[in-house]
Formats: sequence, C-alpha cells, structure tokens
Amino acid sequence: MRNTLYLLAILLFSINSRAQTVTGEPAGIPPQPAIYNVEPWENPQINGVNREPARATAYSFETIDDALTCDRANSSRVQLLNGEWDFHFAIKPADAPTDFYKSRISGWDKIEVPSNWEMKGYDIPIYKSSVYPFHPVNPPNVPRDYNAVGSYQRTFTVSEDWTDMNITLHFGGVSSAFKVWVNGKFLGYGEDSCLPSEFNVTPYLQAGENILSVQVIRWSDGSYLEDQDHWRMSGIQREVMLLAEPKVRIADFHWQAKFDDEYKDAVLSVRLRLDNFTGDTVKGYVVKAQLFDDEGQAVLPEVLEIKAEDIINESYPRLDNVKFGLLEARIENPKKWSAEEPNLYTLVISLENEEGEIQEVKSCRVGFRSIEFSKVNSKLLINGKETYLYGVNRHDHDPVKGKALSREDILRDVQQIKQFNFNCIRTSHYPNDPYFYDLCDEYGIFVMDEANLETHGLGGKLSNDPQWTSAHLERMTRMVYRDKNHPSVIIWSLGNEAGSGPNHAAMAAWVHDFDVTRPVHYEPAQGSPGEEGYLDWSSRPNTGRLQNPVDQYYVDMVSRFYPSIPFIHELHDQTGDNRPIIFVEYSHSMGNSTGNMKELWDIFRSESRFIGGCIWDYKDQGLLKTDEAGNEFYAYGGDFGEKLHDGNFCINGIVASDGRPKAAMYECKRIYQPVWCELIDGTKVKVSNRHATKSLSGYDVVLKVLENGFEIEAAQLPSLALESGKDIIIDIAKFLPKMKLGNEYLADIHFLLKDETTWAQEGFEVASNQFVLTSIANIQPEKQNFPKLKLQGDEQAIQIEGNNFVVKFSKKNGALTSYKSDGKEQVFSPLFPSFTRPLTDNDERGWKPQKVLKEWYGTKPNLENLEVKVVDEDLITVTSTYNVISGKAQVEVTYLVNGDGVVKVDYKLNADSDLPNIPKVGMSCGIKNDYRNITWYGRGLYENYLDRRWGFDAGVYSLPIDEFMEPYVMPQENGNRTDVRWMFLADENNTGMLVVADSLLSMSAWPYTEKNINEAKHTNELSEAGFITLNIDLIQMGIGGNDTWSPVAAPIEQYQVPAKNYSYSFYLVPAKLTAEKLKKVPQSIKF
Repeated sequence: MRNTLYLLAILLFSINSRAQTVTGEPAGIPPQPAIYNVEPWENPQINGVNREPARATAYSFETIDDALTCDRANSSRVQLLNGEWDFHFAIKPADAPTDFYKSRISGWDKIEVPSNWEMKGYDIPIYKSSVYPFHPVNPPNVPRDYNAVGSYQRTFTVSEDWTDMNITLHFGGVSSAFKVWVNGKFLGYGEDSCLPSEFNVTPYLQAGENILSVQVIRWSDGSYLEDQDHWRMSGIQREVMLLAEPKVRIADFHWQAKFDDEYKDAVLSVRLRLDNFTGDTVKGYVVKAQLFDDEGQAVLPEVLEIKAEDIINESYPRLDNVKFGLLEARIENPKKWSAEEPNLYTLVISLENEEGEIQEVKSCRVGFRSIEFSKVNSKLLINGKETYLYGVNRHDHDPVKGKALSREDILRDVQQIKQFNFNCIRTSHYPNDPYFYDLCDEYGIFVMDEANLETHGLGGKLSNDPQWTSAHLERMTRMVYRDKNHPSVIIWSLGNEAGSGPNHAAMAAWVHDFDVTRPVHYEPAQGSPGEEGYLDWSSRPNTGRLQNPVDQYYVDMVSRFYPSIPFIHELHDQTGDNRPIIFVEYSHSMGNSTGNMKELWDIFRSESRFIGGCIWDYKDQGLLKTDEAGNEFYAYGGDFGEKLHDGNFCINGIVASDGRPKAAMYECKRIYQPVWCELIDGTKVKVSNRHATKSLSGYDVVLKVLENGFEIEAAQLPSLALESGKDIIIDIAKFLPKMKLGNEYLADIHFLLKDETTWAQEGFEVASNQFVLTSIANIQPEKQNFPKLKLQGDEQAIQIEGNNFVVKFSKKNGALTSYKSDGKEQVFSPLFPSFTRPLTDNDERGWKPQKVLKEWYGTKPNLENLEVKVVDEDLITVTSTYNVISGKAQVEVTYLVNGDGVVKVDYKLNADSDLPNIPKVGMSCGIKNDYRNITWYGRGLYENYLDRRWGFDAGVYSLPIDEFMEPYVMPQENGNRTDVRWMFLADENNTGMLVVADSLLSMSAWPYTEKNINEAKHTNELSEAGFITLNIDLIQMGIGGNDTWSPVAAPIEQYQVPAKNYSYSFYLVPAKLTAEKLKKVPQSIKF
C-alpha cells in the first residue's frame, strides 16, 4: 500500500508539472506515462531514500592512540571499496539492465572506481557555462532518449572482526543520482554529486561474499540544481567504503569554541548524537572527551564525561532551545588557529560500556579561532586581527581523470595554492572531498564552503518554487553537518548563480540558527524589494550590480563578481549598508589575463569594508586529447562532438590544466605576499609586515646585488623581529659593494622560511622585492673607425656590403629584408613597423580592440619616401618614411649600418591625438629558425606585461623558446618581457642575433606568425613558420581581465597606449657570445 501511494503521488506530481517546457515547447505528455515518470530522479521532493542523516567526517577507532592520528589508515574499521568494478553502459534508461542486481553478473566491462565514465571512453564530457547541457529544459523531468546510465557491480567480504558491528556503506559522491542494492535487495537512493550518501547495510549482509550493485543516471532532477560552469561528467566519482561501528555508536559530534573579550581564554563546547541499535538501554554507558595538543599531551586537567542516557534522552524545552554544549571546558590561553598560524589540537571522544570497556573512539582536529566583522570599518577579523582573503576559486579537475581526484591530486593543489601566498579557497561551486578540508586545516587556508547549488540556466525560478524547498535545504544542511568541525571553514555559501528567493532565505535561516560562529555568503542575494527605493531588475538601468538599495538581509556580506575599478569605488561609496564587501569572483583569468591586480589590491587595502576576494579561477579545465597525427593538446567545449557547449570558456586558470603555474600565478604571489619592501631614500628600505598575526622573526632575510643583471653579491641581513602590521626602516648601505660608473645595480631582498613547515621546506621563498640602485645610462658608443662599406643596389633593393656581411633593404616597402653574416642569412621575414599583437581572449571575447581600435588593426604602413645617405665611408643610413591610416599617422625608421656590421634602428611614430589608442608601438621581423635559445636582461623569468609585471624582477635569464612562450590552450598573444635592456637569440653554438635597447623595451619571440596564432584554436594547430618571429617593441598595451566578455575586459587607462608621438632605438648585432661575453653587453656595442 505504501509503495502504491508513493507511485501515485509521484505520478500526480509528474502530470501536474509537465504542461510545457521552460523553452515553450510541448512537453509531449504520453497518454499513459511510462514507468520512467515515477522514478525518484524526476521528483525534487525525493533527494534520498533510506539515506543516513548527514554527519561530520570521523572514523571509528579502537584505541585513543589510534584516534589521536585522525588517520583512517590506523583504523581496522574502514574498508575501502575503490578499485576495479564491473561496468555496463547504456546511452538511455530504456537500454539499461533492469534485474542485474539480483545475481552476480559476467561479461561486463571493467571500470575504475572512483572515476568519471566519460574519461574512460563511455559517452562524452560536456562543457557548459550557464545553460543546461540537455534539452528540453523542463524541471523536474530529464531527457529520455539521451540520458546515459552506468550500472556497476562488485563483490566484497566483511571481516569476521566486524561481527555484531553496525556497518555503513559510504559513497563520497556520485553524479548525478544513483540507486544501490546489496545481495539483490534495494538499499537506497541518493542525489547531490558532491556530498556523501551513507546507508545502513547491516541487515542486508551475509557471511562470505556480498554483491554490491549500483545504477547511476547521468541527469536527474538534481541536475537542475547543478548547472555550474564546468565539465559535466558522470559516475561514482569519489570514494566508496564500508565503515564499521559498534551497535551503540557515536553517530555525530560538533564542537564550537568561544573566546573571551581579550581573545585569550576560550570555552570549548561539544554536542553529541548517539545511536543505539541494540534494542536495550544504554544504562552505564558513558561518553568521555579529552583535548590533546600537537605533542599528544592532554590539555584538560580532567576528562569530560557525560552519561549516554543523558545524551539520548535529552529533553527540549517548549520555549527557547537547548544549550549547545553537552560537554564544556575552559581552555586557558590556547594556541589560536588562523591561516598564518594553523595551530591544531585533537579532540578525542570515547564511548565506554557499563564495564568501562572502550567501544569506540572518534576524533577530529580543533582550531581555536573566532570570525567577526569590525564594527569600525567592517573588515574581517580573525581572532580579533584584521585579515584579508587572498582567495581563489577552485574546481576539482584533472586533465586525464576529470573530476575524480586522488588524495595526491588534492594535496598537490592545496600545497601549491598555499605556496603562492593564497590564504583562501572558495569551493566553487560544490563541497569538496573531506581530505581537502583536512589539508586546509593543517596548512592554514581559509575556506568558503559552497553548497552544490546553481540554477544558472533557470535564474531564480527554483528558489521561488516550494516544490524545490527540501532539495535546496538538503544541499545546504548536509554540507554544514559534514564540514562543521573544520576550523578552516570560515564562511558558508548558499551556492552560486541560482537567483534569490524563499528557498535561499530558508537555507540561510537554518544555517544562522545551527551555527552562530560563521557568516553566510550568497552573491545573488542582491536587491531588497521591501526597501524604499527598490527598482525592479528588469526596469532599472544596468548599474553594474550596485546595491538596490541594499542586499538581502539573510546574507552577512555584500558579494559581487568581476568589478572594474570605477565600480569598486561606486559600490564602496553607496550609503545605507555597512556590511563587508567581498569580490567572490574577480580578475577573470581566461587565457593571457589577470592584469591590474596591484591596482585592485591598493584599493582593497586602503578603503573600509573590502575584505578581499577570490580570483576566477585556479586551474584551466582542459582535457588531454590526441589528434590523428598523434599530437597531444588540451580540449575544451565542442572538441568531443557535443552540440551544446561553451567553447574555451572553461580555460580560466592561473595554473595550466596539468598544474603548471602560469605567469599570472607569480603575479598573485607577489601581490599577496605578507612582507613588502620599498626603497624610500638612497639605500634606506621600508619593510612592512602585512601579516595579521606573525612577526618576521621566522624568516631569513637575504640581500642580493645584481650588476647589469648578474648577481655579484649576496648577504644575510639581521633577522627582523617586526610585529604584524608594523613598518621599519633599514639601511642596506653597508651590505652593498662598490658600484662602478656606467653600470646598473639592482638590489633584491628575499624572505625565506627559517624552518620547515607542513607546506614548504626550509629556505622556501615567501616574499621578495627589487629596487633599482643605479640605472644604466643610454648607450653612447665611442666613435670608432671601421672597414669601409660598399653601397649598391638594383630596381628591387638597396644593398650595403661590408667585411663578411651584406644588408639589404626593399625599395618597395623600405624594410630590412636580408642580413647575411659570414654568408648565412639572419633575417627571413622583413623588419617592419607593427601596431598589433595576436588577440587574447580578453581582446576577442571582451572589449574587441579589433573593432574599437580598428584603424590600427586594418592598417598597413605605405612607403612614402626612401632615402639613402652615405654619412661616412664606414656609415650609411637608410630612412624609410611611411604614411599610416590615410596620413593621420607617420612612421619614420632610420637604419644606421656601420662597417662593423652593427645596425642601429631609430624609430619614430607621429600619431594624431584623435586616433584611437594603439595596441602596440614596435617592429617585428623573422630571424633564423635555429635561434631558439633566448637570453635576455629584463623582467622574468616568465612572461610579463605592463599591467602584470609586479611579480617579475629584472635580471639576466635564459630559456629555450618552447619555455620562453606560454602555451595557452587557445593560442594567443604570449611570451612578452618588459623592461628589456638586451636580448640574445642563439643556436646551440651560441651564434645568433643580439638586440640591444637604447631604453627599456618590450620583446617577445615565437616560432609562429601572428596570423597563425590568431587562426589556431588549439596548440596542435600551430604550424612553425620556418623562422622565429621577433617582436621588438617600445610599448604594448596591457592585457586587462576584469572580465572577458564586456568592455571592462580592456586594460585600464593607465595601461593603454594613447595615440601620440613615440620614438625609440635599438641595435641589431649578429654575434657569437659566450656566457662571459654576455656580461659585457651593452659595452660590447661598437658604433
């Protein structure tokens, strides 16, 4: 009868909700609905069947010593079911096996668990940003003809030691919904791809071999709540395990800590939930708790104790609520937990029977910390100390495994994020594996824990639908229950881009009542319709998401995406709200991006209310693929034949798909570093400790001095015991060598860890800054007598011949077209004025300079005049004058060729001020293809641009061209170096082309043409040109990146290149230079 009513209720719901799709198409209601319509995966009010209540991650141990480790490897009560499973794949539910769970199957494929089946060759991954990956969109119903089903089976045996134990079957995460059977009997059903589903399997087990069967469907009603911007993949994607516990068990526990007003002493409170599966009373059972420090010493003078009966029989009053702490203790001056000093204790809870025998022990790490917002300036206070969130959004992603990460993968991500001075991770947009939070507790990383809830393709429709209330609440409450004991979790987030409505208000209300220690975040909670001055979103002008007039009161902070600098000021200056402001997604790092970070953080640090933000995002979501020729490349949306996709919009990382840091990562490290130095007067350096709590005594301070880019001296400075938030002036004069006239001297100060930490080795560099002590003078070579030059030519070219070299200039375009040295050609594509660069993602998708600055993109300099002048018998000049943009700009290039074979290039641009900004001012040519080893004196090691150069110090660096470039998944502008004094491109024998600047230049080199880079959509589509494209530029505009889809994607004004007059000079010198000779550049220039 119960099943009949259940099916009837679902059937009635299905009929009432299928009038038409969201897109307005007929829903196609069959006259007699098939059995498909009564499945739980099309009912938003059924999110789990027979699922155990959510609880904190904690394992059952037999002894206190084992529990102190908090390591499940030390528990005999954990049995992993990861590994090889039998697998059957069906493209739609009608093709899936129905009774396979009744017996042991044979003949199926094998698949690894955990994994995503799309990454194992079944079906295809789909990348979508904001629209559902299936059609029609008709919640809660899902497609019938294309909705893959994976059926899994394996066997297991249970240890005899587990006899009389209660056994739980744990699935860490299954996408998107699944049913499970044990020994042919239905065990349960679960949704939410990123939270555990646990089932009490005890009654279904048998002696010997047991059969575990699982059936997973790709899209369910839950998929309407999981419309995040990432790859859509399916399967058992997190761990599967059996957990054994006694029949009377510590089902769950929750700790909280509260400091006194001085943040000195704290009260530790613990609440517990017990389960009794025996059918008998628990009289005589007691629960005991002790707190241990990091050396394993007991902290409490007496063990806390409570009767099991008092927990199970706790009474709740009619008015108010029960006190949180069932166990409480005052801790005197505990070490505090923060991202800078993640001091951890271990809470150990044991259950003893009436004979005093330990039945089980559970444990977790405890970090004493408080979270508040200043009443003075609304800044974030951790333990009363002002703290900024240097955050990043992180997806689970591996280019080969998809979303099924191993513990080693997670460790690598978290360690890298910590090493680059990030202190916060937003789990965009779903809860992570529990191991992730353990690492953040240990390493010291704040976590914004985000519910697996996004309805981007439907806006806020489902948040305003009461039929979806329970689904919203379960995704929030189950996450909070699981992660409540992690000190690293400092903010709860209600999801992402799911509109706003009563369902989100209900989620926030539940969290505020359940956990009074953490604030609630939700970016879409914008606009309060009940407030005076409210304007309906559809009727008001787009003001860049200013408050309207205030944000919803169910959130504790104002949150926004992708701010421009003017918008930041506007938002800050709005009146009527003093809640803190966080930019939970900012600096969209798609392709070559992440510009003007310094300017953003200068504002965040100087103004009230701003508490930081999270860059979008951590890692490129490219999937490794091989083309027909065997070339590997990273695939993105559309590369698997899928019709619905969003192209390369998943390639937004500051690290590459394989985890290699990009240049943007180094920029972030510098901007976020906790120590900042600046030269304020001669040899006096101001050192600022930006730590919230730590002094600088934990760092070795090392000074390095560079002469013309080469390190000549290193000295360890006295240790600095500078307290957090303080500045000090130090004088480095006595540590500097004698400086010679005519040379450039730079000083670098490095802050290195004195001791090993959990996340880095001793000597790891946390911070550094560089200062110019003396600048290099402009090159003024002494006049020398060189061999005579011979001038000749024909109708096509001008030829200048000297000893062992010949230089040619085209009479058609005035360009230097050939330079032969010792009979070998050096120039394979003419040296010619250039105003453009390959388009970046920010350019092509965002502000579109090819249209905004179209005059420059569509122009080609036209030769107006070509003049040859014999200045002396050993010096000849060739001057080419060009008309640009119908005479609105003129370029004059003068080549001075001397008898030693040196070519000096003087470039002048005169541009009318009413012309649009210029992408770049410079020249490009193609040089010998063998010149693939690049050494330069300028900023490095990695690429840098006008608005992303702060993380890169000047020096002499060397890289092969393959590493000199940045291999963006979508080829685009890359490899630029700023503040270049000279660059040497050489072959294996150190023979090559030396370029010496007369001022600081921007330079880059690729083995491709600009046209090829613009046309290629993947790296395997790049074709080598047969020469090295060398760009020798005075200046190139910044790369921008406030977003990648609107005009604010452009570089900010100070990093644009306005139309005006420009001039610069450089020298071209074919040369053979050893490492020792490189030290004498530019003194080696003879002219």
